[in-house]
Amino acid sequence: MPIKEITITQWADHHECRDHLPILIRRLIRETTPSILSLRFPGNEAVDLAGLDGQVESESSTAMVPQGRSIWEMGCNQNPSEKADSDYIKRTAGIPEVERKAASFIFVTPRRWNKKENWLEERRREKSWANVHAYDAIDLETWLEEAPVTSRWLGELLGLACPSLLTPQEWWNRWATVTDPPLATSLVTIRRHDERQTLLERLRKEESVIPVMADDRQEAAAFVVATLLESNAVDLIDRTLVATSASARITSNPTHLLIIADVPAGVDLDFGDRRKITVVRPYPKGRFEVDNALHISHVSTETFRSGLESMGFSQDEAARNALQTGHSVPVLRRLLSRDPEIRRPVWARNRTSVKRLLPFALAGAWVEESSFDDSSILELLGEVDAETLKRNRDDLLALDDAPIAKYGRVTKVVSQLDAFFAVGPFIERNDLERFFQLVPELLGERDPALDLPQEQWWMAQVLGKSPSCSKELFSGFGDALCILAMHGGIICGDRLGVNCAHHVGFIVRSLMHNANEDRWLTIRRHLRALAEASPEEFLTCLEEELLQPNPPIRAIMGTTNGGISGECLRTDLLWALEMLAWHPEYFSRVAQIIFGLCRFETKDNWTNTPKSTAQSLFRVWLPGTTLGIDARMVVLCDLAERFRKPIINVCISLLPQYMGQLAIKNLRPEWRTLKVEVPVPTPGDVMLAATEASRLILDLCPFDKSELKVVLKAATRLHSNDLIRLVEEVQRWAMSADDEEKAELRSDVRLNGVQRVYQDKNDVSQAMAFLQIESALEPVELTARHRWLFDSHYIDWRVFNEDENEEKPPFKERAACLQQRRQDAIAEIAHYQGKEQALRFALAVTFPEIAAQALVQPDTYPSNIAEWISLVLAEAPSTAADAFLRQVLLTSAWNNLPAVVTVLNERLVLDSFDKQQRFVKALPGIPSGWRVAETMGEELAAIYWNTVSLSIWDDTPIDEVRFGIKKFLEAKRPRSAFVAVHDLPDRISPDLWEHILQGIAQGDEPEGLLPSSYALDEILQYIEKAGCISENQLMQLEIPFISALCSGGQSGFGRILAVHRELSRNPESFVQLLTWLYQRKDGANEFDADSDVEQKKFLADMAFYVLESWNLIPGSHTDGEVDPDKLVAWVEQTLHSAAEVSRKEVAEVHLAELFGRVARHRSWDQWLPVCVLDLLNRPEYGGILRRLGLGVHNARGTTSRYPFDGGAQERALAGEYRNLAVKYGTIYPRISAQLIVIAESYEHDARRHDEEAAIDERWHP
Repeated sequence: MPIKEITITQWADHHECRDHLPILIRRLIRETTPSILSLRFPGNEAVDLAGLDGQVESESSTAMVPQGRSIWEMGCNQNPSEKADSDYIKRTAGIPEVERKAASFIFVTPRRWNKKENWLEERRREKSWANVHAYDAIDLETWLEEAPVTSRWLGELLGLACPSLLTPQEWWNRWATVTDPPLATSLVTIRRHDERQTLLERLRKEESVIPVMADDRQEAAAFVVATLLESNAVDLIDRTLVATSASARITSNPTHLLIIADVPAGVDLDFGDRRKITVVRPYPKGRFEVDNALHISHVSTETFRSGLESMGFSQDEAARNALQTGHSVPVLRRLLSRDPEIRRPVWARNRTSVKRLLPFALAGAWVEESSFDDSSILELLGEVDAETLKRNRDDLLALDDAPIAKYGRVTKVVSQLDAFFAVGPFIERNDLERFFQLVPELLGERDPALDLPQEQWWMAQVLGKSPSCSKELFSGFGDALCILAMHGGIICGDRLGVNCAHHVGFIVRSLMHNANEDRWLTIRRHLRALAEASPEEFLTCLEEELLQPNPPIRAIMGTTNGGISGECLRTDLLWALEMLAWHPEYFSRVAQIIFGLCRFETKDNWTNTPKSTAQSLFRVWLPGTTLGIDARMVVLCDLAERFRKPIINVCISLLPQYMGQLAIKNLRPEWRTLKVEVPVPTPGDVMLAATEASRLILDLCPFDKSELKVVLKAATRLHSNDLIRLVEEVQRWAMSADDEEKAELRSDVRLNGVQRVYQDKNDVSQAMAFLQIESALEPVELTARHRWLFDSHYIDWRVFNEDENEEKPPFKERAACLQQRRQDAIAEIAHYQGKEQALRFALAVTFPEIAAQALVQPDTYPSNIAEWISLVLAEAPSTAADAFLRQVLLTSAWNNLPAVVTVLNERLVLDSFDKQQRFVKALPGIPSGWRVAETMGEELAAIYWNTVSLSIWDDTPIDEVRFGIKKFLEAKRPRSAFVAVHDLPDRISPDLWEHILQGIAQGDEPEGLLPSSYALDEILQYIEKAGCISENQLMQLEIPFISALCSGGQSGFGRILAVHRELSRNPESFVQLLTWLYQRKDGANEFDADSDVEQKKFLADMAFYVLESWNLIPGSHTDGEVDPDKLVAWVEQTLHSAAEVSRKEVAEVHLAELFGRVARHRSWDQWLPVCVLDLLNRPEYGGILRRLGLGVHNARGTTSRYPFDGGAQERALAGEYRNLAVKYGTIYPRISAQLIVIAESYEHDARRHDEEAAIDERWHP
């Protein structure tokens, strides 16, 4: 609707005109002046700022804006002449003449100014300015006719209706406010791949048509509008209109207009002259024929939920709405609208479309793949043939706001709940009967993976043991059961007289009641859906299951190995129970079942256990239920006598923590809404729960040993009153306990005492309580009393932390104090019980060597040492005795080991070969030790060198080192020799290292520790730098260890292997590796039937590792430069030789992979050396070029990404390869074409990753 002069004049009488007049002029100038250099017009509150009302600098003139600089003043006064004179005089006086002579003065009034021409004539005559202009309401009317966007903006401001043309803000208000509350712009604009910047760039390029695709047409339009508004792109907004009907007429404009065509398909708009118009065409994603469209990705989980939270929804409501709408903005808009016509999808008004949707709504999702029977199941559900099903799917995908979405091979119903309500009026009784009969048969069908060993379950599909239906279809069936159970009556059940909830409960019971182990393993992944579908039946079946003495459900309480991390079989069961626990009516039953599951011991390291779930149900600071804390504690008390140990663990988790706690929020119900809000915990709630838990623990007295052990570990956190009760319980228990049991518990108390010292040294009552407990648990028998000192090398002891200065003593002081305490303890045992008993004690502790250190010090007399050796040799051989003896001899070695041996010989301690053998095996692996071994005879020395582990230090004399290593080699222990000296390679000569490596390669000492790849590379580098062996000898040393040296796909420690240098020099070596690794293409057999299979395997493995880690281009010099002639000659000879042995194709593959790996480690600016590019561009080497894509992909290796990242990495790579294709397009056209192929393959991979990520994020976040 055009704006008339009278309307503008009437507007001038309103106060808003004063604030908006500068904005009107600014928009008019921006819309009608194509060559603006600068523009400033303060509006709204800024109109009161001192200074000019406006100023413009334009490169060229228009009918209303002069060329150059112009000064603008405006006013709404009743007398325009008076205001114009005032402003003119003020600006003429305030601006220097030089500036005025180069600028125009313009006065604007929204009123009719009859004396305007007289005023202009008078002022122009003065020649104070380059020119003087004045515009009144009549001029503004004329100007607005040329500016349809601004005209529509002013019409919206003045309340003038124009139903077919809307400003972006007006359109957004109409579209977004149909919901309650209105939709947030972030829900529409922020997408997973953030297409906002791409859209703005294309709009500013002024393309003639910009197709934009989203889930439905209006969502695409909303994305464009919201992007303009949110980015505050005033340069675009001031030129944008939204056309909403065929009656819209777009007038010609001097500047470029943006028209968003929000009209149904097939409706044509009258754009007039389209040379200065960009048409934005919103489309649904089903329009596959549209080219060059901007495809809008889905809204991410985080954005969708945060957008809903900004609209006033709680976190839980936002999460539930996001999941139930499939993160679809159109579905959410319908869900939140109170208008029945908005809530009903457009496609739901067509009976034919709705009937087509029925089998898809029941299935939820399906995979179109030959290995699954999903399509056949849908044919049964819909009673249609395969062709009809496919046609129906395609028809539904082409609909505006399509109810289904296709991502690769997976087709998903956007919102199953939305689809069910749409098809509900058309569901017949036989449709439901068919569904209720089919679902239990499919969900209960035995999993074929159970035929495999557990460690292979993760690869069941590869081994042909996957279920007949896809996991997507199973998930859709589960959701369908939940929807029918909750809303079935409203959807169709009341109309058909069918109790859907009853049928769903029957299905749940048929699957779970009296299930055997195979059934539990089969349905384990469906348990969450079954729990929400029929909580009563689900809980009843579990309660009945746990009444059995050996319930089959134990089959899913463990874990499996295989794959990267294996599988925790109990996860879905525990999550299902967590979901039900949110509902107060199920909480007590869920808690009872969880406590019942605690009887199954979990020995794995998965955190998802019945114990952790039980703790989460009663956690106060992060609630897992809507039940209040008081009611939860009542449940805990009621179940206490039946489930003592699990409830003690729960109560301990409720006690005060002196360190921060970490926890993950329990899984929330997906379909069943909570009837009450989750209580917000307060510090008072936390303290109340802790107090009640502390009381309940002691109410469970008397304790057995295992229970008391658990409670004592948490004793420092008990309430003071309950700590007194615990003292009494400990004193009662200790009266009937033996010393060993008391010693075990006293050790725990000792550690708690250390914690208490750290926590509160001023709490005298707690300190006294712990002293009483320690006193009650103190063993009478000496060995039991002192054993704790030898349980660990590091002992934390309260005495260390009770110093008056409140500082921990230095480490040396602690060690000295502890050593003295150990010496006193074992001396006390020896004094009262004798040395034999002291030895037995030493051999019974956890670390006998610690006891040996306490008994024998470096300054101990040889005679005393010999006495202890004599005693231990008199004992039966054991691991503990050997450890004790080794430590005694090691301590002696630092003093005077030969003297000890002399005493032993004098006393005839080593009077038998068995004792001599035990003695020599215990000698230390240091020079003093092996010198003694050498004096004991050739046979005993051989035993020593066959068993000892050498300890080589920086200060070990070189001749001693060489002696020890040579002895190891004589004993055929090269692996031990390597381990002993690999950290100090220069301590032995290169030729000795060569002997060590050769010995390892020959298979000597197979039970020894294999060298690490890093250590091997270091030693080979040392040998190579020494320059004492030839290149061929070095290669012979590398070959046996090639798998270790190249385990990372290359020799990754900065050294080029000799075998790789040989490959780059000698084409025949390369071809030889190919013959070991591959069969001939012509099928001829080069090997004898009785040839050594093991040798063939070794050669093939070696060839594989060498070729896969080869990164040196043939013809390379030592400085890294490549000789082009040598490269071409090498490749030519290689392909010729490979062709002779029928292996040319695999030669081309490996050359392509070599170039791919080389390129991978170079910058994009220097992708491949020029000589390689020249080679690849030659037609005769087209086979290598064709396989370059394979080489590039393989060189990339494995990748990692966040769960919903999609194909961002692949798109970035595709962009780089397209840039390279452009760069090489003229010089290397053949390479450029291949680079395009590589880019397209990465783009295909990107789409695949995008599809997988979209499915996971939209429906399984």
